[in-house]
Amino acid sequence: MINMVNTSNLYCRQIVELLSAHGVRTVYCSPGSRNAPLLLALDACQDIIKQVVVDERSAAFQAYGCALIEQRPVALVCTSGTAVLNYAPAVAEAYYSGVPLIVISADRPKEWIDQEDSQTIRQFGVLSHVVKGSYDVRAIPEGANREYSEDVKWTVNRTVNEALLKAMDGKRGPVHINVQLSEPLGELSEEPISRQRCVSLIPAFDSLPASVIRRLSERAAGSKIMLVAGFSLPDHVLDKAVRTFSSFPNVVVMAETLANLHDPQQMSTMIDAVLCDMTDKEKENMRPDLVISFGGALVSRMLKQYLRDYPPTYHWSLGHSNYFCDCFKSMTHKIEIAPSSFLKQLSGALRKSKIDIKSDYYFQWKELRERSSSLTRKYIQTATWSDLKALDYIFSHYKFDNLFVSNGTAVRYSQLIAHTCHAEYCNRGVSGIDGSTSTAVGGAWAYKGSTCLVSGDMSWLYDSGASTLNWLPSDMRMIIVDNSGGGIFRFIKSTSNIPSEARDRYFCVEGLPDVADIASAYSIETFEAEDMEQLKKGIEWLEEVSDFIRMLIVRTPAEESAKILSGYFIKNKKD
Repeated sequence: MINMVNTSNLYCRQIVELLSAHGVRTVYCSPGSRNAPLLLALDACQDIIKQVVVDERSAAFQAYGCALIEQRPVALVCTSGTAVLNYAPAVAEAYYSGVPLIVISADRPKEWIDQEDSQTIRQFGVLSHVVKGSYDVRAIPEGANREYSEDVKWTVNRTVNEALLKAMDGKRGPVHINVQLSEPLGELSEEPISRQRCVSLIPAFDSLPASVIRRLSERAAGSKIMLVAGFSLPDHVLDKAVRTFSSFPNVVVMAETLANLHDPQQMSTMIDAVLCDMTDKEKENMRPDLVISFGGALVSRMLKQYLRDYPPTYHWSLGHSNYFCDCFKSMTHKIEIAPSSFLKQLSGALRKSKIDIKSDYYFQWKELRERSSSLTRKYIQTATWSDLKALDYIFSHYKFDNLFVSNGTAVRYSQLIAHTCHAEYCNRGVSGIDGSTSTAVGGAWAYKGSTCLVSGDMSWLYDSGASTLNWLPSDMRMIIVDNSGGGIFRFIKSTSNIPSEARDRYFCVEGLPDVADIASAYSIETFEAEDMEQLKKGIEWLEEVSDFIRMLIVRTPAEESAKILSGYFIKNKKD
């Protein structure tokens, strides 16, 4: 539904009507003058919710988080100049994560580019390396006759339809529509426009020919199979397909928590925990013949290195992708099919073949995982107060619904400690710390249940501006592990051996503003925990009903935390 009073710019009205027709229900807008016709057109559209965020970088990550939860395209609108550049981190994350963002940037007419006019840069194609497509809508020519104008209107309709279909086709992802706008910018009109043509896309069905699946099943029946699951959205169809396929005795599943697979016994997660406790001989004995992978990038460096050091004979990579990826250096088949469809077909073919699969591959891995679980519990129980001790209690006792974890400390510990939640998310497309809070805020706004963000202090402070918004749901919770800056740099190989003075100054960045002070300025209720007893009280406080967002700040010793985490990965060798 479009209000009578609207922008006089018919192209902007076309764009907004097509956004609505293609199912866009939320648009994150940032103020400006050049994008005034777009904002006015949006304001007149009652079918779209408009969120106004001054900071374009935060707006883009909020839109990303919203699209992640809603699993539908979310749009962004900004003014000309450097504004669109601030979208780049979130757009890159969306590209590699397969999340549909519709980036709409206002621009000066082409003839004014490089003419020292204010807020003018070479905008078209500026995001070309991290979008599925870049589209340019030219300005309305002055004095254009009716025939030419109608031809350009058709071009706008075709271009916007193409862009919106591109975002949703195959592996989803962001697109960039650059809109050249000339004066007048704020002029209003009651002139109606004709209903816009909305082009529909009918995707092909995902299935392989019977002869192909039969040949692949013959290969799979005689192989030790490792199913590797990277980050994915919750999908009960895929979840069921994985459970069915993993019931074969020659199949083991390596699934990160971000894969969002339902694993009641939690035997498929905690990948690094089992790998770090294995001897070289055990690793060789457990080498898979066939790896079947799906989902996004892995958090686990250990699994990636294991499969590079002990490569399988075959590696089948499943799913649609916008690029060619051979992460394990052993890919033999790139199968562009929905993973759920492939696994369902392959399971059916294996059952129909009536081949007696004589293998104890799953049970061998089960023994190794049970041994690792025992060693892990013993090690954590005897550990002193630290990141590991605190996060083990948090992940084990807090009742998560939707869980967002920041990159760095939080996501790595979430892979080491068994836990449950409705769904778990992290910006793993690019794996940067920027936008972790904004993404969680966008997700919390879109999700009808409760949302919790677990973050490190540096990640939260980097994106703390997202907490200034007045529409944050009061049931959102945050758990911030304050280990005096970037605690991960005290552990990872590339920086852990740097002299502490230089490391703490340039990498960990000690002396950051206090999390509690910044949170208080944003009217966030806080509770601080510096030992286990305070942490237990803090978890209970966090779960109480409140009219305000609540943040639990967990303060841990920096050097001790790094030492205990290092010991975690050699605990078996100690024994």
